[in-house]
This record gives sequence, structure tokens and C-alpha cells, in this order.
Amino acid sequence: MRLARWSALVIAAVLVLAPTASACLRVGVYQDDPARALSSLQRRVGPGVGTLSTYLTAGRPLSPALVRLANRRRAGLLVTWQPDAGRDGARQSRYRLRNVTRGRYDRSLRALARRLRSVRSGAVLRPMPEPNTPWYAWSGTVNGNRPADYVAAWKHVRRIVRRAGGRRVKLLWTPYARSVPDTGPNAIRAYFPGATQVDLVGAVAYNFGRRSPLAWTEPTGLFAGAYATIEALAAKPFWIAETGSAATGGDKVAWIRSLAGLTAAMPKLAGVVWFDVKDPNGDFRLRGRAVQSAFRTLLRRRCGR
Repeated sequence: MRLARWSALVIAAVLVLAPTASACLRVGVYQDDPARALSSLQRRVGPGVGTLSTYLTAGRPLSPALVRLANRRRAGLLVTWQPDAGRDGARQSRYRLRNVTRGRYDRSLRALARRLRSVRSGAVLRPMPEPNTPWYAWSGTVNGNRPADYVAAWKHVRRIVRRAGGRRVKLLWTPYARSVPDTGPNAIRAYFPGATQVDLVGAVAYNFGRRSPLAWTEPTGLFAGAYATIEALAAKPFWIAETGSAATGGDKVAWIRSLAGLTAAMPKLAGVVWFDVKDPNGDFRLRGRAVQSAFRTLLRRRCGR
């Protein structure tokens, strides 16, 4: 999702939640300023914050303070890596995918991987998300890029990160749940780098509510198709890496409860990250007692209880 521009480093709080007896589900919450908001969040929806997530513009260093915070809280760290100029828009010729493959960011990637190794509860790196959309400098149909360029860039990033960070740093691959445009050359599978190249897989999608030309869409409608496609490519733990629901034209409380029930239809589901923000595309915040109560249906299954 193309949100109002994040700063070079945006921190999100991710709740590590637990599953039923058969699997462990990680549920995350993005907030603009979680370093100040974590206590308030816990008062509203309960304890369980166990992972911090951040968005990092390529070439810039990861904050040591964030790593220290994660370690103090005995939390993991999720980093979404974005090779662009730190601003909106796909037309950024200096940030075409070929520059990733040619090694423009190798030095900073090595430093990032080494720093992530110091996260005692583990780190996940999510490079170049949603390549099957036209929104980013690394998207495969814009900015002079092709899907094959994305695959080559991913493999290069993985090689650099694996050498510097070892296997403690897990790589998460997340296309958008529906390709935009939805064409054969832009299909999800065109961006898949191979099962040996990813540790975790997933997808991104939102329910923007009922507003023209969009329709209210339940979680199953958003993710079931992508889940089937992606798990056929690689039977890996699956993350809904970004999601949220507006309230326009439907029942947000019921939507969240449906999201909590997806594990029955998606047995490899391992993580969910909710965007707790008000965005130009919709108000996804976890506001109100009923909404927060629905969200607690996930908290009741958190890991480590």
C-alpha cells in the first residue's frame, strides 16, 4: 500500500501472538510513533508486544537505538527495506532495480545485516515489497524495470544479507495480493525468486470499504487467492504483511473477527500486521471498545503465554 510518505525510518510495533496448539501466529500493529504509543496500545488491547517493525530507506543506517529497544523488550525486529529516494512516486530513475543488482547498496546492506544479527530475539528483513504494483521505484512495470530485474535484485540482496547476517536474518517476500495491472506479464509468479531464495512468504491487501469504485471485501476475499498462488510456489510460513479495514459500508468489528479466523482456511498463516493509522485511503485505526475487543480475539492466542 502506498501510504502518505513515511520518514526514512518509520517504526511500527508488532504484536507477537500465539496460535492454537497447532501453530504460532504473529500479529503486528503499525503505528506512526510506537515508541511513545506502545503503553497506550497495551492498555487498550492487552499485553503481548514482542516485535518491533521499521521501514528503512536503502542506503541509510538502521538506528542502533531501535535495536537496543528491541533487545530491552526481548523483542524481534522486522525491517522493510525500500530502495528509493525516501519519497513517493515510481519515477525515480536513479533507483531502478538494476542499481540494486549492480551493488549500489551492498555496503549499507552488509552493515544492516550485521546489525540485525545483534537482535537477540531474531530479525526479519522484507526487501522491496509489492513489486507487482506501479507504486514504487522498484516496481516491475515502471521506472525502466522488468519483473526479471526484480528477481535478479532480490537474489543479489539475499546473497549479500546471507553472507553478512547468516541465517539469523530471515527474508520475507511479499507481493500485493492482486497484481496491478492484473496481467500475465505482471502476475505474482513473475516476481518469485525461487523457494530456496526466501525464508518466509506473504502478501499485502486492505479493505478500503464500500466507496466507488471499491466494494467491501472480507479477509478471505482479499487473501485466499494470493495464499493459494504463493503457497504453490513455496510452502513456507505465510505473512499478511500489511492489512487493515476501514469502516465505510460494512462492519469493521466483524471484519477483524473474520481476520482472526483465517487460520482455518490458511494453515500456513504465521503472521498478520495491522496498520493502525488514519490514511488518505481510509481510517484503519483500532479505535473504540468494540474494535479493540475484536482485536483481542487474536491476543488470546499469543505465543509464550
